[in-house]
Amino acid sequence: MNVLATGSFDFSRIPENRDLVSVASTIGYGWEMLAHFLSIDEETVEKIEEDYGYSTETQIVQLLKAWKKKHGARSTFKELLKSMRECDAVNVDWIMLQTKLGFSRGKNSNDNF
Repeated sequence: MNVLATGSFDFSRIPENRDLVSVASTIGYGWEMLAHFLSIDEETVEKIEEDYGYSTETQIVQLLKAWKKKHGARSTFKELLKSMRECDAVNVDWIMLQTKLGFSRGKNSNDNF
């Protein structure tokens, strides 16, 4: 599980590709709008849609991989989750995301991302 020995989630960690698959499965309608918040250009989004048009979830995984590649060491869970939260147009199943990644958002959750 993606949890530190202390039991708290490491939001400063760079997601592995398997983490991106887990995150992608919790993102639904509006994923294309998330690209703007991740600083991914429209041309890249169009290429992803063209190349992976058979599966929305695969398109989202590819978007997240493009974000990770573009931002390198700055592509942390904190930055990803912050962008997801800031993008009102994207539908995220936060409860499923918490379950899949093993973190919780308590009353002070904004302190984390």
